[in-house]
Amino acid sequence: MTNKLELYKCNICGNVIEVLISGDGHPVCCGEEMVRIEPKNDSLNSPDLTEKHSPIPDGDVVRMDNHPMEDNHYIMFVQAISKDKNEIMTKYFYPSDKVEMLTCIDKNDITARSYCNIHGLFVSNKENL
Repeated sequence: MTNKLELYKCNICGNVIEVLISGDGHPVCCGEEMVRIEPKNDSLNSPDLTEKHSPIPDGDVVRMDNHPMEDNHYIMFVQAISKDKNEIMTKYFYPSDKVEMLTCIDKNDITARSYCNIHGLFVSNKENL
């Protein structure tokens, strides 16, 4: 069973997909089931990792101030997601970009998530996803 907005990764080729509509099946790539990507917001075990990777919803902007944006280590995308999951905004980034996205989603109704090419998925408010 897949749920709306879950992310899955292929351990063979590295493809990452997002579920748009929930279903009973399981995503497959390169002949194998894809692995669900779980957010890594565990500030008790890795506060430095969480601090650098957690996106910051700030009014009508989602930003990240402390993460490196280098060729071998960068934020690939950030998303702003409404509490009801009916509004989703995504912005993709490249090395040397400033990680900042304007959003029209109500600032009191937003969860933000980011995806680092090395460390994976982080969310600002895990309870809302």
